[in-house]
Amino acid sequence: MASQRRRPCIQHQRGCVVGQSAWPDLPPELLERIVAVLVPLDRVAVRLVCASWRACVRESFSSDLPFEAPRLLLRRPGAGGGLAFFSLHHRKVLPFALPASVSTGRCCGHIGGWLAMALDADRSVVLCNLISGQSIAVPPPPVFPVSKLILSGPPTSPGWVAAVLGRAGTIALLQPAVSGSWMTIGVDEGVQHGGFRDMAFWSGRLCALGYDGAVLAFRGDLRARAAAVSLLREAEQPGGCWRLYLAESDGELLLVRKLYMVWLHRDAVDVQVEVLVLQSAGERKWGVMEETPGRAVFVGSVASAVVAVGLYPAAGLRESCVYLARREVEMLAPHAICEYSLADEEMRGVPIAGGHSVDVEPVWITPVV
Repeated sequence: MASQRRRPCIQHQRGCVVGQSAWPDLPPELLERIVAVLVPLDRVAVRLVCASWRACVRESFSSDLPFEAPRLLLRRPGAGGGLAFFSLHHRKVLPFALPASVSTGRCCGHIGGWLAMALDADRSVVLCNLISGQSIAVPPPPVFPVSKLILSGPPTSPGWVAAVLGRAGTIALLQPAVSGSWMTIGVDEGVQHGGFRDMAFWSGRLCALGYDGAVLAFRGDLRARAAAVSLLREAEQPGGCWRLYLAESDGELLLVRKLYMVWLHRDAVDVQVEVLVLQSAGERKWGVMEETPGRAVFVGSVASAVVAVGLYPAAGLRESCVYLARREVEMLAPHAICEYSLADEEMRGVPIAGGHSVDVEPVWITPVV
């Protein structure tokens, strides 16, 4: 049988290799024109395609997510004001649109690219992904209004656990893979310590911070609907106006203490900040960190995080610094956004231009990609 002569593949005739795409080889100016007509969420997806596309978006659209360092999520002023990000690096407010279903909600937590949005009107909480726009509803929590929600991992990970803290200082746990209902924990312990003011997941346990400065660790068994509790830090004697925060960093449990000293005769406020680290859980031993080499600490009532400054060389972050964000309605400045140097023991205010609501708690949002 005579052999048949095969036609050259069209792709080969055009100088292309079968199975390969020429999209990564688009001229930068053409790619930039295409990306310019996309919304920010779609431009984030473009960054994940290849190195050349990522470089184009980073250079031409630096204000898009994922961002160069932790940003502050704020609410625009006025009725129906939308959410916006304040960039420490650019020193300006950058608008950002969330899906309409949750855009009117109040942010009560964050992990990775997921925001926890509390919809106070119907007493519900929705988890919303900043990049994909995906939303996941969780069962209505038994404590409301919710002041803070934390997750052990993204809601797409197996066995993730959610913990909510109510404004009355009560905590509840939820693990959808085990049960579709919340379990309230630490009610008696909360009463003993004046309620809980903050919480963090650490070493497989939920750590709760009492209003008296005590730190408790709960190991919950949601199948048995029970939780074992241990004391990690004794209550402290109140002295001055302290604000306390819990944060987890690479397996370490940190306690950030911020002391306000108000001088009425000179209409001024002085601030002192300390970072404590749990050195021995069994001995309840905490040590003072005089510096955090290579790391910066971001704390707030809704979300706290510790980041490596080397990951964001252009952001202007300073190691051994604590960045604070809290709505201090009783203080002279309604929004206390500031940077405290542990080495110099100096506080520097961070002014926010562009307008924002002082009635809504600011939230630190860390990079997602």
